[in-house]
Amino acid sequence: MIATTIQPEAKRVTLEEYFEHELASEAQNEFTNGQITPIAYTSDNHGLIATNFSTEIRQLLKKLGTRVYAGDRMVFSPFCNEIYYPDIVVVSGQPEFYQYKENMQATLNPSILVEVLSDSTEDKDRNVKWPCYREIKSLQQFFLVSQKEPSVEYYSRMEDGSSRWIYAYANDLDATIPIEGHEVSLRDIYALVNWEETA
Repeated sequence: MIATTIQPEAKRVTLEEYFEHELASEAQNEFTNGQITPIAYTSDNHGLIATNFSTEIRQLLKKLGTRVYAGDRMVFSPFCNEIYYPDIVVVSGQPEFYQYKENMQATLNPSILVEVLSDSTEDKDRNVKWPCYREIKSLQQFFLVSQKEPSVEYYSRMEDGSSRWIYAYANDLDATIPIEGHEVSLRDIYALVNWEETA
């Protein structure tokens, strides 16, 4: 007879309990399916790609009063009742917040979200976060950026403002991707990336 171990079900908490935990925590955590989920370690390439991309967006849109946050801005999806820390959050115009106490607020109206993919997060980024992100009415673009190869997938909301999205991708360093009417080069996004680390 083979003995089996039954894993206990992870404890579920309320949104308020998550916020209280986050207020006291020294590390960032996301709130997914009623559970507090620690944010995974990121590689040097991951951080470099996120910084490169956010810098390019900031340079393009800084005169438009656009806010660009890299890695430290929580986003609340009311549709899923979940909170995430995207790698890049862009807000056009005045930010709107889900406010919990004085020092804890989550952005409600991102216009662009970016996730840099890793082995430990790719499934969640694609299959958990994206279905929640796409229901945010203000969101216009969502980018999935590979750190294994020069490849960026992106979704753009239809111009009629509906819930329909257009999918596209670019997978060459000489290619560009659109950001609110401007073009960003993959060569700039992947500047100084050490591809040997991804092999």
